[in-house]
Amino acid sequence: DPRGSYTTWEGNQYLTDIFTPEFIPWPAAKPNSPIVIVCPGGGYRFLSEKFEGKVIAQKLNQMGCAAVVLHYRVPRRDNDKPWIQPLLDARRTLEIVRARAAEWNGNPKNVGILGFSAGGNLAARVAYAPADPEPPRPDFAVMVYSAYLFDEAKKPDQVLLTGPDGVVPAPKPKVPVPAFFAHSNDDKLPAEASAAMASKLKSMGGSSEVHIWADGGHGWAGTDRCDAAREWMGILEVWMKNRGILPR
Repeated sequence: DPRGSYTTWEGNQYLTDIFTPEFIPWPAAKPNSPIVIVCPGGGYRFLSEKFEGKVIAQKLNQMGCAAVVLHYRVPRRDNDKPWIQPLLDARRTLEIVRARAAEWNGNPKNVGILGFSAGGNLAARVAYAPADPEPPRPDFAVMVYSAYLFDEAKKPDQVLLTGPDGVVPAPKPKVPVPAFFAHSNDDKLPAEASAAMASKLKSMGGSSEVHIWADGGHGWAGTDRCDAAREWMGILEVWMKNRGILPR
């Protein structure tokens, strides 16, 4: 195995040196279930495999979803545009998951993408970033403490990154897919970015829900260390039921 891995605080496992993308399926218990592609974070340098991969897949199974944990290529090949190869990996994974959904008791017409930090940026790109020709899109998107949504060149102004390298959809008749955002207000990556992205999607006719906790910092998904970590997946489950993604 050419990949390296190491364990750090709270027992999390990190993966790096992924030269060939792969995914790990977690089949649902019942046929025709929603299926969620999970994109761990790690700054496009490594993957937070345990708490933003395996643990999340297990919880999605408990909710009644199939899950596919994506190991996209890291570390970053391009510091200016680190998402290029991961985006190719994620789009191809979406195509494969739709084609093979029945193998994992998934519904090919109910496929979402869920990402954390850099993985949240990747999820936003898969769901919304402008592209020509139009690529495959998921049926819903979940972004948790997403990174790199604001245009770094325009600091201190907080402006969403637009254009061909941005995450904001191109103005088209097609309505953006439903979105769910979770963030902490004291995160080093500004929660305002999630709120701004949700507002932009709403302005384009999309449906979005945003939850921002007062504290919790960054990287809490899959742990039990703060209210956000303990509560967000229960809130996500309610959102999925309200949207008809999961049965009530």
